[in-house]
Amino acid sequence: MAARPRVYRAEGVILRRRNLGEADSILTVFSGSEGKFDAIAKGVRKARSRMRGHLEPLTRSRVLVAHGRTLDVFTQAETVESYRRLREDLEASAEALYCLELVDRFTEEREPIPELYALLVASLALLQEGAGPSVTRFFELRLLALLGYEPHVEGCVLCGGRLPEEEALLSPAAGGLACRQCRPEAGAGRIVSVAVIKLLRFARRATAPEFAAMRVPGDAAGELRTAVGELIRYHLDRDPNARRFVEGVGALGREEPSPPSAPDSPL
Repeated sequence: MAARPRVYRAEGVILRRRNLGEADSILTVFSGSEGKFDAIAKGVRKARSRMRGHLEPLTRSRVLVAHGRTLDVFTQAETVESYRRLREDLEASAEALYCLELVDRFTEEREPIPELYALLVASLALLQEGAGPSVTRFFELRLLALLGYEPHVEGCVLCGGRLPEEEALLSPAAGGLACRQCRPEAGAGRIVSVAVIKLLRFARRATAPEFAAMRVPGDAAGELRTAVGELIRYHLDRDPNARRFVEGVGALGREEPSPPSAPDSPL
């Protein structure tokens, strides 16, 4: 068996930081090639540290990491994308941090999911461009799909029948939409409107930019946020901490920025 290399390179997004001692930090990184991993950045909180600023949460960086006995060690780091706008805009920052927490909570260490990394990078880029919360809804739904939790929305998840164009029950426990006749068997869930059903279906075939460009009425956007949030809660068995931050920022009454353009709406 070939010996494990002493160092490895990776590109990843810094998910979170835990300070250690007076000057060190442990960073959690999500990488397309390495999956999620922790490593220690020694002396990174010192003013003269060359890696300071390259290993901040919500930064995409290229790193060189040495294997350690108990914890790997960063030896080099350079910024690929600092996401400056996300740091300066409270709403965009809240949405981005929520996406980072979802990745952190849904993934296991050292299990690479390149498609999820590509989704995260694309979503952060759209938030950086000012695309708004629709990006987060797309991210949530695609994350669930990539990890095997995609809700069945093309028909009734229980009987397999076609859904008439009317509201339906979205049941996390049943795994998708249930028709009127099957609702008693589906368990707890939320009744969702035709508009939300169409958005859920559109998210399955759209790209992130296409979904982000959607002009979604306020009522439908709020309903979709709540419904998808319940799917997330079911599969995590808890609400993400950052969800409260997002809701608090939303309560400030900021208007959502209008997308620059929109395709034909499925609504």
